[in-house]
Amino acid sequence: MTKILNVNDLCDAIAASTLDDDTQRVLIDALKTSVAHVAKVLADHYGIISEHAEYEGGFGGLCVNFRPAYEGQECRR
Repeated sequence: MTKILNVNDLCDAIAASTLDDDTQRVLIDALKTSVAHVAKVLADHYGIISEHAEYEGGFGGLCVNFRPAYEGQECRR
């Protein structure tokens, strides 16, 4: 049997694990850093701003906010 975890599921699994708190924090911080890097590359490509990655267990998961680079900039899909 195979279990597929997306990044949010992976963070939740780390947070719910029996790993010590320091190890959990290091692992989640590593994922946040990777996601923030990917978000910045995408934001730079589209000419927008990405904020830091933040993990909110049981609520929003691992999220990055994107915003316009200047007032009046249109949002693309």
